[in-house]
Amino acid sequence: MNDVTQQTAIRLAWTGLAPFILLAALGVVGIYQGLALQAFLAYSAVILSFLGGIHWGLIMAGEMEKPQGRLLICMLPSLVGWLAVAFAPALVALVVLGLFYILWLRYDVEAVTQDWYQKMRRPITFVVTGTHFLWFIAIASERAVS
Repeated sequence: MNDVTQQTAIRLAWTGLAPFILLAALGVVGIYQGLALQAFLAYSAVILSFLGGIHWGLIMAGEMEKPQGRLLICMLPSLVGWLAVAFAPALVALVVLGLFYILWLRYDVEAVTQDWYQKMRRPITFVVTGTHFLWFIAIASERAVS
């Protein structure tokens, strides 16, 4: 990948944090909290699916070893995201999604060898998991007061 394309990918990845941050801020201050939480969880599941899709694309390009096993592994983000959002209570879904981002980061930086990608993924994952934590605190503290 050339430098211009890398910079575009990095900018788009950072821009992709906007819904996480905006929706978490709405949740913390209690504005449209129900709708914001629903949108946050849906966006989180979609982004997890996208992270698995990155590996699918690398496999299709022939850039990953053991492609058959990795094809199965790269389906996990989609399945975890869907199961968490579709069937778990919001607090559980937040924990599952947040933890899976951390687990996937570990797999991701071992599997994707491009240095620029690894440097980008770590801080972005920190922000994403932080927004899940903020939501968890906002909802848990609200329930404790009620």
